Amino acid sequence: MIMIPKLCIRASDNFKGRQIKIAHWVDMYQRYSGEGKNALPPDIHKFVRAETDIPVTMKDNVLEFIKNKGWKPQKKQPDPTLVERLVRKKKNN
Repeated sequence: MIMIPKLCIRASDNFKGRQIKIAHWVDMYQRYSGEGKNALPPDIHKFVRAETDIPVTMKDNVLEFIKNKGWKPQKKQPDPTLVERLVRKKKNN
């Protein structure tokens, strides 16, 4: 049960989509893991790219948890759907 919301997180999600999916994942983890109300998934730091991905209602707890794991924000990608080999480049004459 806990894996379902985790597996729904996609690389192409924007911060709003990630907030919703991370909120669902944490909620399911707290309900069904048996670790208690304040428990967080041990690998959540792998799915948070920036602070804006963290749901506002749980920002303090999650941010503290992931920083203790050594998390650092990733560099911002202009568009995650762009594949370098498909982007046309201007030829120099």
